[in-house]
Amino acid sequence: MANNLLSAIPKAVMSLANLNKLDIRYNRIQTIDQTLRNWLDAKRGSGQLQFHLLIKGNTLKCTCETANFIEWLFQTKVIFDQPNRKYNCTLTNGTEANTLSVYRRFHDHFGDCNNKNWLRIGILLLMSFVVFTIPFAIIFNFRWKITYWIYVNFRKAVEHRLEKKFKYDIYLAYADDRIQWAREFLLPRIECSWNMTVCLEDRDFPVGMAKADAIASAVSESKHAIFIISEIYLHNKWSKFEIERVEYEKCSNYMQKIVVIANEERISCIPSEMNNILKHLTVIQWTDDETSWDKLRMALFTESY
Repeated sequence: MANNLLSAIPKAVMSLANLNKLDIRYNRIQTIDQTLRNWLDAKRGSGQLQFHLLIKGNTLKCTCETANFIEWLFQTKVIFDQPNRKYNCTLTNGTEANTLSVYRRFHDHFGDCNNKNWLRIGILLLMSFVVFTIPFAIIFNFRWKITYWIYVNFRKAVEHRLEKKFKYDIYLAYADDRIQWAREFLLPRIECSWNMTVCLEDRDFPVGMAKADAIASAVSESKHAIFIISEIYLHNKWSKFEIERVEYEKCSNYMQKIVVIANEERISCIPSEMNNILKHLTVIQWTDDETSWDKLRMALFTESY
């Protein structure tokens, strides 16, 4: 196979079991790859006394890519055609040298080869640091803001879906002594000016349904609840049940705002049954001016989280 233009030893020679001499002189071979090197070493270890490899006149390379080949050249038991295995080779910078001198100064020629690998590893680690550490640091430093943002948007999304289930915007709880005030003053502003739907016991409860069921159904279908406190309401036998149903809906995260209006009553008259939801109450000491309306409008239209 000498005097050809081969750039590599054909793999087909590995199928020749009785081969003991390979002449590949004066070709363009720059190195012998790992597969062929293993095969040549195996030939020696298979009981064959000698294997001759003739590689003179090739364009061998003495670079980082062929360092393993140069090392193998002086360690293998294969017999070569050049004394001391001294073959001409080309260094990385293009200058001419020989394999013997390169092997004797192996560290000088190839000591920096691993530096490139370490440089690649360093760059990879730096990129990994940038890709993972910086986002982690940002998330860690702003974790509460991120958590709050997720919570707010999740809450809005849930409430948006829940709004489709609400039949009423407000469940209005009152006693008979406040029905006239509610109809003449409260409802016109809420229903006509603010375009909110209000559930009134005297107007919207289904005919024929048990009152307890009607109250439970109306409260569950209402987004907010407004209590108009009065002495009669405090002693109304259904007031406690209404408060319990509103408390249940609030604890279930369906009821959103609970407003207590003390009209001509003291705030201290708030029923003791409301103590469990006291922190969720918006209490308005009603006065006949726009201040009370502003407080009510802020209570119903302002988001709470």
